[in-house]
Amino acid sequence: MTYLIIGIVVIGVIFLLIKNSNSESDQNEFFISTASQSADRIEKLGLNKPSEDMSNILDESQLQIPKVEIGEEKTEYKADPYREWIIELTIPNGTTIKQEKLYELFDYDWRTNFTSTVFGHSPKDERWTYALAGDAPETYDQIQVAIGFLDVFNDENPSFDVKKLERYIIELKKRLKQHSLAFEIKETESKESAIKKSKQLVKLNQLFDKDILIRLQSDDRFDGREVWDVLQSLGLIWGDGDLFHWNNSSDYASDQHFSVWTSTEPGYFLPEQIKNGNMNPANLVFGFSIPRSADPMNVYRVLVNSVKYCQKRLGGKIINRNGKPFNEQLELMELAELLKQMNDNNIIPGSENSLRLY
Repeated sequence: MTYLIIGIVVIGVIFLLIKNSNSESDQNEFFISTASQSADRIEKLGLNKPSEDMSNILDESQLQIPKVEIGEEKTEYKADPYREWIIELTIPNGTTIKQEKLYELFDYDWRTNFTSTVFGHSPKDERWTYALAGDAPETYDQIQVAIGFLDVFNDENPSFDVKKLERYIIELKKRLKQHSLAFEIKETESKESAIKKSKQLVKLNQLFDKDILIRLQSDDRFDGREVWDVLQSLGLIWGDGDLFHWNNSSDYASDQHFSVWTSTEPGYFLPEQIKNGNMNPANLVFGFSIPRSADPMNVYRVLVNSVKYCQKRLGGKIINRNGKPFNEQLELMELAELLKQMNDNNIIPGSENSLRLY
């Protein structure tokens, strides 16, 4: 969900085919374009006018999206004790550290060997922010080193060992000495507490990192031109990642309510390939992340209605992620139970905390 940027132009990463009928390799090239450039692209191909308007199916008024109050206060980014073990570097009173010195302290080797995020408090801006960012302030009077539980303790590295956290402290002391920095290291909580918290967080992540996936499967192949028309008639927008999206117009949760792709190679929709008849997908996959959704229950209902509309136009059968016949009520009940469990564990879909975790 969620990190949104409001601007005059919404820039999306769009994979653009450089069409060259004489060169197979050229079809794999791509570049970044604006939303307006993408719109111009499909207009030139004659793929911008759907045969009917069924966008009422995607009416956002059907959703219950929490309102986000946008104040005038400056955005602050600080380490999160719920999901990170925090090491504070206490700078002697009246002194500061420059960003260039932080880059030396936390050089490439540190960031490669020790997964962490460095936050700094700017005395000039009077706020916390990411210290090692290109547009960050030049000077700081407080520093936090945050070690993400999910970054360190994952499926590939499942060991929950106090010694693993001690390595951070040992290396940090070594580097402070090398750079002649008389900073005091303060652990905001014990390593044992951090290990306990990390286990709980990893468990929650495994329990609730779920998504909705519904597939419209053809017995053979759908006609690509008809697929494009149906998805546009529904009101979906082709764009980011060369997929179709129901975009979220609010400032809450992820940028899209749900997306549509296909398991047919290459997995996305290139308008040039649709136009020339070379992309005829065997299926359409409709999906979204539950913990990143603005309103999972109602988005699910709209998604189901969208699949049914596509089935009415295209044919095919609706199946679940396991290839079994789709059972709308069963999946609705399973979703309701999952949302109850998430709420019981204070995981609110679409919230800032949920977007950070998932």
